[in-house]
Amino acid sequence: MKVTKDYTRKDGVRTVTVQLAAGEKLMAFKEDSYYRLGGQLDDVVGGYCITEGRRVVWCSIEQKWVDA
Repeated sequence: MKVTKDYTRKDGVRTVTVQLAAGEKLMAFKEDSYYRLGGQLDDVVGGYCITEGRRVVWCSIEQKWVDA
């Protein structure tokens, strides 16, 4: 994802223009709302859990999740 424009008005409304690569998706979350993860987990988590998350990858050598 590449941010091409980011503008915040005086009243706090923010306008962001982005370019997404093939296969990328853009999602928006509210920190004070709750979301069902779906799939096999089917857990419900707070929006702050998602917005404070980090991208990770599985390391087959260390057998654990590491920061991407």
